[in-house]
Amino acid sequence: MKEKILRITIYLLGFISLYAFIAVRAFPLMNTVLNEKMDQETQDFNRYGDLYYFSCIKDFQEDFPPKVRKYRQSEDNPDIHQADILTYGDSFFDMIFVTSLPERLSEKLNQKVYSYVTQDPTQANPFCLLESVNFNQSDSTKYFIYETVERNIPEKFSTEYTTSCDVIKKQGASKLFENMINLIFRRNSENLYEVMLKQSHFTNKVYSAIASLKFNWFGYISTLTARYKKGEQPWLFYKKEYGTDPGCFYYSYSEEEIERYADNVKRMRDKLFEQYNLELIFMPIPNKYSLYHKFINNDQYNNFLPKLHTALDKRNINYIDIYEDFSKSADTLYYGTDTHWNSEGIDLALNLTLNKINRNHSLSLNTSEKK
Repeated sequence: MKEKILRITIYLLGFISLYAFIAVRAFPLMNTVLNEKMDQETQDFNRYGDLYYFSCIKDFQEDFPPKVRKYRQSEDNPDIHQADILTYGDSFFDMIFVTSLPERLSEKLNQKVYSYVTQDPTQANPFCLLESVNFNQSDSTKYFIYETVERNIPEKFSTEYTTSCDVIKKQGASKLFENMINLIFRRNSENLYEVMLKQSHFTNKVYSAIASLKFNWFGYISTLTARYKKGEQPWLFYKKEYGTDPGCFYYSYSEEEIERYADNVKRMRDKLFEQYNLELIFMPIPNKYSLYHKFINNDQYNNFLPKLHTALDKRNINYIDIYEDFSKSADTLYYGTDTHWNSEGIDLALNLTLNKINRNHSLSLNTSEKK
């Protein structure tokens, strides 16, 4: 009898292990066992704030607004060659809870606004996009709005962007072999196994209950969100914003670093104009911790963005000073348990963008014509 139970247990564990191995490589199978369906492209969840999912503690479980369709994936996102304005951003331009800034900009100006988004700061070279679509220099100058969150600026602008992004295309047996290797040694598979542990139908409630118990009894929480505020309106902060690495609140920037970032933004601006007749508007978005650390401490901000803005001014670079207006606003402009701005934040950013466009007389947009 004991041997039979042991055999059944081994078979069951073997089946679970095999299913998990296949599921992280076959997205529909993975989503089948998840309590909340995961977005295949971004590999995240959208019912609660993105920071909640690091620990799944009930104290930070806030329902978010219903999802809206992503503008860049819709038919309203125009062909890049037909667009009047091009936008290139990260997840701040790709919100799932509220209408994104590129879409609102399109509606306000009654113009075709193209939206491209990449959430990987190592893949944020705009010239690769323009080259891949064979974007040609147009007769009329167009705006190119480049948005990036504060924490990714050092990684994106420590070096100059190359304007040539040639990729060797593998074919035949070489391509087949590469696909097989990628299938077997799936990138990010460890994180996906963790997702299944936290979010499966069989483990989600148990995992959340244990995590909540450990937090309330012992104060344990994920190191990725170790700074927080409990209460009716809880706050979670992301380690990549409050750490001591470049891009973080407590990192001490040298003048040489600030100048290097600004020089590389300038080089990007010059090349966009020279090669594509695109006029850059740079939009750095403050980290949530830079604005709202006051909810948990009185630490002094390193003033990275104001210092960067000063360096950009010296180079006559068009940029939108989100930080100044956001820091003065009496409204809460970010979600408490998410890293991103909320609808009020987008509203204010949109107004600042429109003001920048209206003040810039180097080109004009005809907003009277229908799209």
